[in-house]
Amino acid sequence: MIIGIGGRSRSGKTTLAETLVWHFRAQNKRAIALHQDDFVKILHDIPLIRDRTDWETPESIDFELLRKATGFLHQDFEVLVIEGVLAFVDDDLNALYDFCFFTHISEETFRIRKAADTRWGEEPVWYINHIWESFLKYGQPPQELKNLMIIDGEKPYQMGEIVEFLRHFDK
Repeated sequence: MIIGIGGRSRSGKTTLAETLVWHFRAQNKRAIALHQDDFVKILHDIPLIRDRTDWETPESIDFELLRKATGFLHQDFEVLVIEGVLAFVDDDLNALYDFCFFTHISEETFRIRKAADTRWGEEPVWYINHIWESFLKYGQPPQELKNLMIIDGEKPYQMGEIVEFLRHFDK
């Protein structure tokens, strides 16, 4: 089973991915999470916006490598969980997903959480605006995405509902 998780920056995608991995491992299934951030291209291959690396564009991710890793790991793992802001931008990757989750948060919550995120230092307001606009452009789940569940990323996850959504494969 391959699960895709997309959503806005700071919406809880990684938390959900890790929670699902541990859930499946508790069911004695081999499960692993792949984080899109681990498949970024080398810096000189990523476009710039003003004086900054534009991490928010599909051109920043090596989707070919991510698809290859997915195929390789799927040979040995029963469950792969792939998460990232751009998780649903690549049609070939979308075709591999058996189930998808989209973690939704409001713009206000995004801005509050992003302001509190100091992992890379303080981000200028224009770049936070760019992150939001890029998400609206690239991060929305496409209409044709199969087996999609939208999750409220502003509340604690309801694992019972999530497990029920996956119930046919959770034996």
